[in-house]
Amino acid sequence: MENKDSFEIIFIRHAETDYDDWAGRDPSDGELTARGEEQCRELGERLKDVQIDAYISSSLLRAFKTATGVCKAKENEPLLEICPELIECGCTPGYFGCSEEYLQRYYKNTRLCESLYGKGKHDFPCATKEENDVRAKKVIDYLKSRFTFGERVAVFSHHGMLEHLIPTALGVEPHVFRFALDNVSMTAVSFERDENVVLRYVNK
Repeated sequence: MENKDSFEIIFIRHAETDYDDWAGRDPSDGELTARGEEQCRELGERLKDVQIDAYISSSLLRAFKTATGVCKAKENEPLLEICPELIECGCTPGYFGCSEEYLQRYYKNTRLCESLYGKGKHDFPCATKEENDVRAKKVIDYLKSRFTFGERVAVFSHHGMLEHLIPTALGVEPHVFRFALDNVSMTAVSFERDENVVLRYVNK
């Protein structure tokens, strides 16, 4: 990354999903299709030479497996962090995605992030716009406090949640602008030293 005056978040939507195949997980937690698996490999090829300093994924399997497509393409198989606060809006109440142990079946170098709600257990509401606005702000505040200029983070999430995360990162009210985000699309937001926030690209 050449711009040392910018901290960049790449928001990535998960690959194509089949909600008829959830293999004992919650029905809100779909599996990837064969095309989705191929999209993950293609995404890994696109990003294998891009500097990324951290990889953070939703705990829903479709987002996590999309993230592994990128991490497995890297030479050093980097740490992939699980952040349940990135799950899709309106998931089944009380379901916060797959456990760390479950996801390690697909990628060993994985660990669970700290709870962003100030308690040990990941427990948060995600049904209403207001609840998801709060959740998005907690995620963006966490990323801005943890990372600094010259760094780039890849965040793997879901269409509905990205419609909260991207505007929140830009400092505008969610749903004032609507983002029609394709599977495995990338949308980048940069935070500049001069306090400007820049939407670099959408659905690239």
